[in-house]
Amino acid sequence: MSGVPLAHVDVRGGNFGGVITGAFLAEAASVVDNKLAVSGGVLSGYMVGPDRVAQFMLVVLTQAETDFVERRVDVEIRPPTDDEPLTIEFELPEAAAGGEIGFAFFNIEVRLPSNGRWVFVVTGGPGTFSLPLEVSG
Repeated sequence: MSGVPLAHVDVRGGNFGGVITGAFLAEAASVVDNKLAVSGGVLSGYMVGPDRVAQFMLVVLTQAETDFVERRVDVEIRPPTDDEPLTIEFELPEAAAGGEIGFAFFNIEVRLPSNGRWVFVVTGGPGTFSLPLEVSG
């Protein structure tokens, strides 16, 4: 697949454990007073420029799980074509791994060469979420 991550992953998070209970794509996310703040809204579509680069945040909601200690978050980016998907791996920060509920967000910057419905499949622990994104440009 021609989709290629372009930059170092920016990881920030709040108080969370290791099982993903929800996920969404957003224009921007931050921590304000130890709370998740999402600005610009949840994305269902994205208009790329001539360079076909998309930049947004992957936000994951988490919950502590005593029987599951894995901190890995896998993201498979499936194109609207028959090309191979791109796989990106993130890690939930250790400093926040003891919380009952929480969140983390990851900066994603990727080249999306085709218009159409891209699907971001997010897996963390037993939770898997499919996030469609309609790309045009």
